[in-house]
Amino acid sequence: MIYKVLIVEDDPMVASINKIFLEKYSNLEVIDIVKSEAAVLEVLEKTKIDLILCDVYLGESNGIEILKKIRNKNILTDIIFITALNESNKIKEAIAFGAIDFLIKPYSQNRLDSAIIKFFKKNEILIKSVMIQEEYDEYFAFDSNQLEFPKGINKKTLDKIEFFLNENRKKWWNANKLSEHLNISTVTLNKYLKYLVSINKLIINTSYGEIGRPENFYKYQN
Repeated sequence: MIYKVLIVEDDPMVASINKIFLEKYSNLEVIDIVKSEAAVLEVLEKTKIDLILCDVYLGESNGIEILKKIRNKNILTDIIFITALNESNKIKEAIAFGAIDFLIKPYSQNRLDSAIIKFFKKNEILIKSVMIQEEYDEYFAFDSNQLEFPKGINKKTLDKIEFFLNENRKKWWNANKLSEHLNISTVTLNKYLKYLVSINKLIINTSYGEIGRPENFYKYQN
């Protein structure tokens, strides 16, 4: 499934960086970049947008006020906010109107990745017509198995690696190639890959090459 994304940002350079960040996901399509409330509403009238990446302060417009107007029109598009200010009252207000994440500038690619993965997981769960308790728990970010992870395994990092491998399940990957795509060191990746093999999420294939040096390749279980 391809998710349609709208970027709402009045700084052209920041908007361009956000677009580059998002374009690495094969299942995200940036439909447009706009910088005002009127432009947002115009796009939403013409196109079904799945996700909005929105700055809070937009000159004459305000991202949270835009969210309120979107909800008043019964549009349930997901929204991730970006702001230079850490104002807890604004964050609380945005969450109350359904924002799924809130990024404080300057944020890293990894932090944006976490927000996007949260968006993907939310939509994977809610597409089901019937949900069980564990799926409700996952949706509301309650993880009853968190304490069962081995020492050194972080859930957000694990989700990032597993999501990428799942999305690219037709390919075999070694730690070096994964490191290039995920911006995670090969030492760290090997630890997570070994864990995913141990819980039967990945298939492992060892190749000895021409000089006999073993190299492990991994593929997501079908």
